[in-house]
Amino acid sequence: MSEEIKDNLEFAMGEVARDLEPTRSRSVAKKKKDKDGTDLSSTAQEQVLFRATAEDKQKWEECAKHLGISMAEFLRVAANEKVETAMAGCDHPLAFRRSFPWMEECLKCGVRLRNNETAVYENRR
Repeated sequence: MSEEIKDNLEFAMGEVARDLEPTRSRSVAKKKKDKDGTDLSSTAQEQVLFRATAEDKQKWEECAKHLGISMAEFLRVAANEKVETAMAGCDHPLAFRRSFPWMEECLKCGVRLRNNETAVYENRR
């Protein structure tokens, strides 16, 4: 795909977004929080375009309506929750541990939790 086509798409989305009403209010005081914990006055400025199946879109719309938020807000909240989980690092769940008398390691992230030289227990529950 050439750079011109990408630029045309970005330009077209920018033109469409210019006339849209933001899904977050600009006039609400900063002390109020949204359902995802962010300030309501922090208006979403960037656009993200991705493809989804019609079934997925329908499920997302129904869930957002059930929660009483816009679909854009629903997708932002879902993406932010996933980012927080991924960036928090591994919590070394017991189901993902391999233990021997001389060592223990996390199969999820590959960290050795203890070995026979140090016998140090890190992040054990």
